[in-house]
Amino acid sequence: MEILLTGFTAFLTQEWIETAFPDDHVLTTRAKGEAPPDTRIKTVTLEGRQLLDQIAETYQFDRVVYFSEYLLPHGNQEGELDRLRRVLQSCREREVELLYLSGPEAAFVPSSGKTLLANAAEELCFHYARTSKLQVKVFRLPYLYAVSASGADQFARLFEQMPAGTVQMEEQAAQPLLALCAEELADLVARVFDTWTPEPERFTLPDVFGSTQGQLGEVLQKLQPGLKVLYGTDTIQTCPAADNAVRRRYGWFQRYSILDDLPAIYHAWCARKTEKKSSIRKMVDKIRRSPLLLRLAEIAAAWLATELLVRITGTDAQFRMIDFRLMFVVLIGTVYGLNAGVLSAVLASVSLAAGYLRQGTTLMLLFYAPANWLAFIVYFVVGASCGYVQLRNTETARFVQEENDLLRKRLEFTRKLYQDTLEDKRLFRRQILGRRDSFGKIYAVTQQLDMLLPQEICRKTVQIMEDVLENHSLTIYRMEKNQGFARLTAASAGMTPEPAYSLEVDQWLDVLRAIEQEGLWVNRGFLPGRPMYAAGVRQNGSLVVLIGLHTASEEQMTLYYQNLFRILCGLVETALVRAFEYESVVRENWYLPGTCLLRPAVFAEQLATACTLQEDKMAHHLLLQVTGTFKNRAEINDRVRRSIRSTDAAGVGTNNAIYLLMNQTDEENLPLLTRRLGEKGLHVTAVPLDEQLRLISAAKQEASHA
Repeated sequence: MEILLTGFTAFLTQEWIETAFPDDHVLTTRAKGEAPPDTRIKTVTLEGRQLLDQIAETYQFDRVVYFSEYLLPHGNQEGELDRLRRVLQSCREREVELLYLSGPEAAFVPSSGKTLLANAAEELCFHYARTSKLQVKVFRLPYLYAVSASGADQFARLFEQMPAGTVQMEEQAAQPLLALCAEELADLVARVFDTWTPEPERFTLPDVFGSTQGQLGEVLQKLQPGLKVLYGTDTIQTCPAADNAVRRRYGWFQRYSILDDLPAIYHAWCARKTEKKSSIRKMVDKIRRSPLLLRLAEIAAAWLATELLVRITGTDAQFRMIDFRLMFVVLIGTVYGLNAGVLSAVLASVSLAAGYLRQGTTLMLLFYAPANWLAFIVYFVVGASCGYVQLRNTETARFVQEENDLLRKRLEFTRKLYQDTLEDKRLFRRQILGRRDSFGKIYAVTQQLDMLLPQEICRKTVQIMEDVLENHSLTIYRMEKNQGFARLTAASAGMTPEPAYSLEVDQWLDVLRAIEQEGLWVNRGFLPGRPMYAAGVRQNGSLVVLIGLHTASEEQMTLYYQNLFRILCGLVETALVRAFEYESVVRENWYLPGTCLLRPAVFAEQLATACTLQEDKMAHHLLLQVTGTFKNRAEINDRVRRSIRSTDAAGVGTNNAIYLLMNQTDEENLPLLTRRLGEKGLHVTAVPLDEQLRLISAAKQEASHA
C-alpha cells in the first residue's frame, strides 16, 4: 500500500516506520527549512501548495497519517488548520483511510483558545468524511516524546536551565503530565489500520499513570541534586475519565512512563552537549560556523602579511617597484567582492599613510599635496572595480547554482517517481499473476468444478462466482423437462428480496431469447424483476440451467465484467454437462430396478449435498418419510413418480424406509405439502436434521463395509 506521513514528522525514524508499516511503501513530508527526521526515510519537502496535490495524484495514497502540531505541549500551531485542509482536499476524491493524530487539548476541561482550535481541526476532518469519500478516524493522544535525538530536543528548554540551578515551568505542580512514547504509537497505528472500519470515529487515550508536573520536577531534581524547580500559575486543565475504548477495540494500552524514560533522555542530551574541546578548537569551530568572522580573519591575516612584506622589502631596491599594498587590494577585492575590496583599500590606505609618516611626511603635507592622493585613489578604484567584477560573477554563479539546484530537485523527484513506478510494476505483475480473474485463477476454478454431482457443482459455482465477481446475488435455476418451469437449485445467502423458488418460462421469454441469440442477457434497460446478467447451460442444444446475477454496481456494468461472467458460465457449463452425461450413463445403477427410488448410498449422497447447501444458506430442503402400506413396489413407484418434481428425489434408506427429498421447500410449506401428497395417496412425516445426519452416516458406514 501507498502510505503518506505528514504534519509534525520530526520524531519519525526508520524503525518507527518499519513497526507501523512493515510491508508498505511509505513517503513522509516536511516543511521547507526543516531538517529531515531520518536520512534513511524517503522524504519530500513541501515547498508549495501544488506539490502536495501532485504527490497525491502521483502516488494515489491508500492511507494517510497526519501528525498534528498539538502533539507538542508548546508547539507552533500557526497554520495548522490550513495545512490539514490541504491534505484533506488532496485526498477527498478517493477512498483514503486517514488517521488524524491530535493532542490532548481538544479534551481539556476547562477549555481554552487552543481547545477550540483543536476541536475545529477534528470537526474539519469529520466534515470531509461526511461530504467526500474519505474515511476518517481521530485519536486524541497525550503529548508525544521520543527516547532519541529528537526527544532530547523536545526537553532542551528545561535541560538548558538546569546548569543555572533553577528550572522554570509554565504549568502548576498539580497539572496532569500527559505523555506518550512515540515507539508505542507505532504499534497503535499498525493495529488501527489492521482493523480499519469505514465509519468516522473519535478515540481518546486515557491518562493511565496519573503523573503530574510536580513529579516531573522531582525527577529533574534527582538528576541534578540541589536543583530548584519553579512552577507557573496556569489554570489546571484535566482530561475526561478514561473509557478504555481503545483497549477494548484494539487490545492496546500504554506501557512506558515519561518519568522512567526522562533520565535516559537527559543523559543523551548531556553526552551531546559535553563534548570536550580545547579553547583554540572552540574558537576555530566558532569562526567556521560564522562566514563573516572567517572572512574578516582571512582579510586581517592577508593585511598583516602585506605589512610584513612591505617592512622587509622596504630597503631593497629590487622590490621598490612592486606595490604589495595594491596586490593586497586586488587579491581581496577579487576573492571577496565589493565590500571586502573597499575594506582592503581602507587598510592599504592606512598602511600607506603610516609609511609616509615613518618617512617624516606630516599629515598636513600629505593632505594638501594633491600628488600624494593618487595612490589612495588608485587603491579605492582598484578595490571597487575588482570587487564589482567579483560580485557580478558571484551573482551569476549563484543564479546558475539555484537553477541547477532546482533542476536537481526536479530530477531527484522524477527519479523517485521512476523508482516507485518500477516498484509498482513489479507489484502489479505479482498481483496480476495472483489476481482472482487471471488465467491462474481460471485454472483453479476449473479444478474446483471437477465434480460429478450436479447439486455439488451448483453449490461450488455460487462460492466461486461470488469470490471472482465480488457479487452476492447469484441464482442457479434448473429447467424442467417440459420447459414449463425453472426450479431454484442454489442461490447466494442473504439475498434481498429472496429469489423465487420457481420461474414460469413463458414470463422470461425475453431473457431466454437473448441467451439463445447472444449467449448472454444484459439488463441494459434496468427492467424490474430481471437479473442484471443471465447466461444458460445447454445440453444437446437445449437450455437446462439458467444462471443469473441479480444486482450489479456501476463499476460492474462494463464489457470486461460481461466477458468475465461469460467465461465463468462457460466453465460451469462444461462441468455441468459432464456431470449430466455421467448421471445419464450411471442412472440405471442409481435406481432400484423398475422404480424411481434411489439406492441408499446414492440417496444419502444427494441428501448430504442438500444439507451442505442448506448449511451454507444457498438452498432449503425437507426430508419426508413415507408411511403406510402398499400392495406392491409398482404402486409405490407410481404414486411417488406422480408426486415429486423433477428437481426432487426419492430414495430408500439403510432402514428400508422410503424418503422424499423435496428441494427448495421449507417448514412453512410442510402443511400444504403434506395435504397435496396425501391427496395422491402418500402419507408422510418430516424427518428432523439430526435424523438426516444419522441416515447419511449409516449409508457411508454401509458403503465402506461393502
